[in-house]
Amino acid sequence: MRIKIIAVGKIKKEYIKKGILDYSKRLIHYIPFEIVEVKEEHLSRFIDANAFNVLLDEKGKEITSAAFALFIEKMMISSAKDIVFFVGGAEGFSDEFRKKADFFLSLSKMTLPHEMARMVLVEQIYRVFTIIRGERYHK
Repeated sequence: MRIKIIAVGKIKKEYIKKGILDYSKRLIHYIPFEIVEVKEEHLSRFIDANAFNVLLDEKGKEITSAAFALFIEKMMISSAKDIVFFVGGAEGFSDEFRKKADFFLSLSKMTLPHEMARMVLVEQIYRVFTIIRGERYHK
């Protein structure tokens, strides 16, 4: 199993780039992981019928970090499917694209800038693996 994040646009803020890079480096010790930056018009090319496709969406399900860990752990045990997270652009996802999703996830009731949402997602995925392995979370 692999985890992939497909995100619209490039990160412009240096401090967010550094945060994403830091958590990405930690995460690759647990699972194959990559982030792919795409143009919005190319997003649909990355929906994978053989993967579990998760869209970050303000109306998605909010879950705790512990519940997120259980979700990922169950996926690892019960399925060989990769997990692909999609972080959309400022306008979100089209209705047609939304129909292809397997799950909708909200990171917060608050609105996050897309760059920040990407960093929070990478941090939470890293946190998931420390929870699964019973490791102390290193800040």
